[in-house]
Amino acid sequence: MPVTDAGRIEMFAVRSGLAPQSVDALREDFDRMARHMHAKGYAEIPDSPLTGDARAVTLLTLLIRQASELRDQAIEHHLRNITGTRPWKI
Repeated sequence: MPVTDAGRIEMFAVRSGLAPQSVDALREDFDRMARHMHAKGYAEIPDSPLTGDARAVTLLTLLIRQASELRDQAIEHHLRNITGTRPWKI
């Protein structure tokens, strides 16, 4: 049985160290994250933060952080710089 994009994002979140409760809270956003990744040109969603395209891993990390209730603006700022979500600024 093939793994869905939402399933790959769930594996990514678990392998990133998120608590099961945090993964459950984010689950409704997984399909939106997958659509965003495909719209940005990523054909494959990474299922681990340690493998795959580094830019895809960084973008997925940013999307998970932005969907979280607890946010760290400084980290998100740097992730947006790295992913090219917006022009680089300091």
